[in-house]
Amino acid sequence: MKKVLLSLLLALVFITSCFSQQLEQDSVLVKKTLPNGLTYYIYPTDKVKGEGFFRLLVKVGSLQESEKQRGLAHFLEHMAFNGIAHFEANKLIDFLERNGSKFGHDLNAHTSYHETVYKLKIPTHKKSVLDSTMLIMSDWVDGMLLDSTEVEKERGVVLSEWLSKQSPQAESSMLFLNTLLNESRYTDRRVIGDTATLRNFKHKELKDFYDKWYDPSLMAIAVSGDVDVAEIEESIIERFGSKPSVSPKLKTYGIQDYKADSLIVYSDEWVKNTELNIIQLREPMRDVNNKQAYTHYLTRSLLNKLTEQRFATLSYDNPIYKSASISIGNYLPVKGAYLASIKLKPDQILEGMGQFNQHYKQLLDYGFTNAEIEKEKTSMLHSFETRVEKESVPSASGMIEQIQQDFFYGNSIVSLKSELELIRENFAQIDSLYLLQELNKVKNMGGFRYLFSTNEELMDSIPSKETLMASIKNLENIKVERYSRNLEVPENLLSYTPEEGKVLKIKELLEIDAKEIYLDNGAKIIYKQTDSAEEKIILSGFRKGGYYALDSTDYVNAMYAAPVVSISGYGSFSREALSEYLIGNSAKVQLLIDKTRSGFSGSSDNEDVETLFELFYLKSTEPRADSTLFHQVKDRMVQSLEERTQTPKDKFYENLKYLVRGEDYTTKPQTVEQIQENLKLEAMVPIYGKFFGVANNYVVTIITDKDLEELLPLIKTYIGGLPKGDISTDYKYDPRPVLDEETALVKRAGESPKSIVSLVYQQNKVSRNIPKLEIENELLESILKLKLINKLREDLGLVYSVSVAISSTQHPAPLSRQTISLVCDPKDVDRITKEIDLIIKGMVNGDIDFDDDLTKVKSNLIKVNKLKKQSNSYWTKAIRDYYFDDYSSWKFIQDYEEMVLGINEKQLRKKTKKYFVKTPEVKAIFHPKP
Repeated sequence: MKKVLLSLLLALVFITSCFSQQLEQDSVLVKKTLPNGLTYYIYPTDKVKGEGFFRLLVKVGSLQESEKQRGLAHFLEHMAFNGIAHFEANKLIDFLERNGSKFGHDLNAHTSYHETVYKLKIPTHKKSVLDSTMLIMSDWVDGMLLDSTEVEKERGVVLSEWLSKQSPQAESSMLFLNTLLNESRYTDRRVIGDTATLRNFKHKELKDFYDKWYDPSLMAIAVSGDVDVAEIEESIIERFGSKPSVSPKLKTYGIQDYKADSLIVYSDEWVKNTELNIIQLREPMRDVNNKQAYTHYLTRSLLNKLTEQRFATLSYDNPIYKSASISIGNYLPVKGAYLASIKLKPDQILEGMGQFNQHYKQLLDYGFTNAEIEKEKTSMLHSFETRVEKESVPSASGMIEQIQQDFFYGNSIVSLKSELELIRENFAQIDSLYLLQELNKVKNMGGFRYLFSTNEELMDSIPSKETLMASIKNLENIKVERYSRNLEVPENLLSYTPEEGKVLKIKELLEIDAKEIYLDNGAKIIYKQTDSAEEKIILSGFRKGGYYALDSTDYVNAMYAAPVVSISGYGSFSREALSEYLIGNSAKVQLLIDKTRSGFSGSSDNEDVETLFELFYLKSTEPRADSTLFHQVKDRMVQSLEERTQTPKDKFYENLKYLVRGEDYTTKPQTVEQIQENLKLEAMVPIYGKFFGVANNYVVTIITDKDLEELLPLIKTYIGGLPKGDISTDYKYDPRPVLDEETALVKRAGESPKSIVSLVYQQNKVSRNIPKLEIENELLESILKLKLINKLREDLGLVYSVSVAISSTQHPAPLSRQTISLVCDPKDVDRITKEIDLIIKGMVNGDIDFDDDLTKVKSNLIKVNKLKKQSNSYWTKAIRDYYFDDYSSWKFIQDYEEMVLGINEKQLRKKTKKYFVKTPEVKAIFHPKP
């Protein structure tokens, strides 16, 4: 239920006041309205060269549907990709994919209660593609064909989408949503619609909805990216300026506040947590277009961060409840909500509720401490100052989202510098008393709905509704003391300066314009200077090994070592003290252990670079394992396992995992006995030290715009100063050999009316040319998915989507795995699996030509690679892959386009045969129970 809560709390938008000074629009933004009422926005930014975001925004969703049209707003969105005036049927998708866009990723749409948004991300270096993109959006406005044949085919697709969303857990999710919607029109206007309408609506109903509501006065064109403003504006006026408008009036449907407090108790066998949600509906917070509204926005943001931090801190005091949160935000343009959520221990429900009330009462009576407030203010302000300083050019993706907020919610778009001044101005006025007054407004904003949920097996032990309600209402009777926290923060991260290591040699890596630095403690540094670092340094590293380099006795302890140390602290610092020390400092480092490697990632602004290196050294060499915190983690894990319930679907996937990977200590779920017997406090620091405490075999990447001469003293001191020592990186885990015969896993135990199909294939031989293999895998994965989608969705209407995954690895042993998975109507399973088999065999024997698809997919891969190369993360990953997989050359960077273009249809037919024909199939099907 918490996931539903989080997904419903969208971006915060805030209440307006006509008596306050209006915010000044960002001067870079072009925002105008055509005579027919259509609004257009253009925000030029070349943060990513050659890329642009184009969107058609429509202020129409499921609320505008009549009884006979339920689900048609969403259905119409589907039809936008099935034939428009200048691109019949699937020609639109085909055209865009030929020009470097990918359906689903770069070409998509969504519909909600109030809005429909069509999304395009395209390369902008070709004027012909820009012109065609404008033509497509123009056709979406008034040129959808709504061909009857295409409509009938799409019924199956939309019904399959409805089917894919059905699950036993849906009932509790719907209860939560209905509680928010409070018996309003929204309750009867689910975006997906109802199956009766979807199966039987007349074509006229769809066309009537389109003709009535797709009106320029309810629309906006949004463009952001590497574009020429004058050209785009001219194209918008030409394409959209003459479209007629009748200005249909949108009716506003509200949601009433709760008139009185009430409690709902819900249980079923699928509810996994015992949880209390406290909901208070309130007026939406929107129209941030003046200074007073911005103050409300900033105050609410600060309060949400403060409450999040308070409950995060309390969680380390081992509270009686499992976790708690409080937040305020919008979930619809017409409604906001105060939401508190408490996960409770089933055997301590009243005690947990009572303790939450105490913590909540502390907030209502005393608010936040000055230290808490100043910490969050400093953190927020520093974060924004960094954005202003570093983001001289904003991202197109960020700006397109802001444009949507302006159009749908009325939130003004202001420059980063202007917003920074607003933050400074407001933070000077917002103090503890002001925040306390804002907190207490909850007392005068209407009734509460209390939603208590638990597993049905626990219902007999749950207190009565009267007892639960009395515990909730006991808040006013509680007497609490002011919250306080005594925290000692050391003055320096390190109590000593490490002894410098020696640089053995520096080797030029001319292929990638980088340097390879060898240190005498066994560490290797890859230094790459790049202008895209923007006065920032990225520090990351890895060493082979990971969990798989340990024997089974240490496996469990290794899984908990890094998390336990992380919450315990380092050196003289507790976790809280270190957080306090780093307030206003951009340095951050996270150390992680994975199955096949251990490593770290860190970054900072250039001004904090020494702190970054110190922090890395501290976290590597001085781990702590706090006994109290360790036992909290252990006790919570034991309790979680004791409360764990396994659904038939969970059991099905567990059995499939055993078929594919084998049943051993790495794949079997942990048990209470294993945790109690094997998880040891005294093992935490030694295992952590084994992964991070010595430098041998470390490969560290530094991406920065700083000169090497400036960084070399830090490298020698804090990386070269790591202790020497041999550490084995050999894998001790030996995976089970792949299956050598066809295997079927068929279960009939599902609670929802859908079947889940997974087809898995595995080989234990992998090409040593990993870069080429990865490109082949990507190409084949995309092409096979295109063929399956075209046949199963577009032609037959049997599925909503098909997932195809193809991957290969050398670690801990050579393995390639291919998976095809989908959800469908049970009666269609046999037909679908036969169609999949026919498509695969057709691709192998040449009956199915895919050269055209190969050209499109290659174009997209090359485009994506060029865009990725502009980011720092591209280089950290590329360098890590080179050393982790022992590549023989840097050709995968230098000659990527040549490598992609060099792969032909014949090679992929051969690869398809190896993967899907010569390999035994694991066919796993999970049907509904009879």
